[in-house]
Formats: sequence, structure tokens, C-alpha cells
Amino acid sequence: MRMDKYTTGASYGWGSFTTMLGAITLNDWAIIVGIACTLGTFLVNSYYKRKDYELRKGNGGQNAENTQK
Repeated sequence: MRMDKYTTGASYGWGSFTTMLGAITLNDWAIIVGIACTLGTFLVNSYYKRKDYELRKGNGGQNAENTQK
């Protein structure tokens, strides 16, 4: 196999990728990052809320402070 086969495809791929990145303005990137952070926060919060619910359900609905007494 010739090395040109891989290097040509890689250069076209990276050229297309950087062209797509350049087509998006800084404001568009801010919106995309904001949406990604919002979704990440939602997923983390829902994960820990579910863990808290399962923990409270296992304790009969009592708080963790009440179980220590």
C-alpha cells in the first residue's frame, strides 16, 4: 500500500473539519457550549437526585441525620 492513500484522505478530512469549524461564528460556539453545559448539569443533577431518592427510600423515608440518633 502506498502512503499517499492515507495522507491524502487525512489531509482532505482535516481540511473539511477545519472548514466546518471556521464556518461557525464565536457567538454560535458560545451557544453550543452553553447548551452542552446545561445538558451536563442536568444529567449530573438527575443522577445524584436519583441516588438520593434511592438512599432515602432504603431508610424508610427518614433523613440521614435521623437514622444516627
